[in-house]
Order: sequence, then structure tokens, then C-alpha cells
Amino acid sequence: MEKENILVTGGAGYIGSHVVRDLGEKGLNPIVYDNLSTGNRESVLYGEFILGDLKDTDFLEETIRKYHIKSVIHFAASIVVEESVSQPLKYYENNSVNTFKLVKTCIKANIENFVFSSTAAVYGIPEKIPVPETAAMNPINPYGKSKVVI
Repeated sequence: MEKENILVTGGAGYIGSHVVRDLGEKGLNPIVYDNLSTGNRESVLYGEFILGDLKDTDFLEETIRKYHIKSVIHFAASIVVEESVSQPLKYYENNSVNTFKLVKTCIKANIENFVFSSTAAVYGIPEKIPVPETAAMNPINPYGKSKVVI
């Protein structure tokens, strides 16, 4: 039986690389799609690594087709809160615009499963902890706001 290919965007980053390892250990085949802006190629221990950027939708679409992708796990995001305050447009472009491009490409490619990694920063200063997913979203920085957009 052939292993299922799962596209993991940002799979060379901290959280993404742990998910990639877990997928590989479970017998799945992660296809890591990362531009290495903050990720580390050596962190990818399973599957295949593709150097790619989400803003290049033609290459993204080609990759999805080539590997017969049916599931996507999306971790590719800028995540440093302080940097989001000093460079908000970078965060909106990467976290909001590029994710929109990814989702649009996935719809076009008939992707069956999509997992979006968000952040507790969408809730701002929570009223109670742990924060329930039903809590009102009230982000207080561009990082959290860029995730709410999606």
C-alpha cells in the first residue's frame, strides 16, 4: 500500500518539523513545503523537502499535482509578536494574503482535508484561562490580527 502524501507548509519550522516527524513515524509521507525564511532544512527528518514559497501559486499548484496531495497542514507563518508591531505589512502579507492564496489553490486542487494552525494571540488578553475556542477574538497586535483575517 502506498503511503499517503500530506503537504506540510512551514514543515521545516519548530512546530511543523515535529508534526512532520510524527507523520513519518505513523507511516505517512510528509511533503514539506517551506521557503526556509525561519525554518531549518536539517529539521526535516521524514518525507521530501520542497523549497517553495506560498506566494508562488503556480509552483504550489504544480507541487500539489505532482505529489497527488489530498491533505494539507498549514504552519507557514510569521510568528514574532514584537516584529509584527514594527513590520505589520510583512505579517499581513505572509499570514493573511499567502494563506488566502494557499486556500484558493487548495480549493482549485480539490484538497479534501485542510488543517490551519492558528494562535491564542487571536484572543488578545483572555478573560479566563484556559481559553475556550468559543472565546471572543480580540487580538491586540498585528500578528494576532493577521491570523483572525484568515
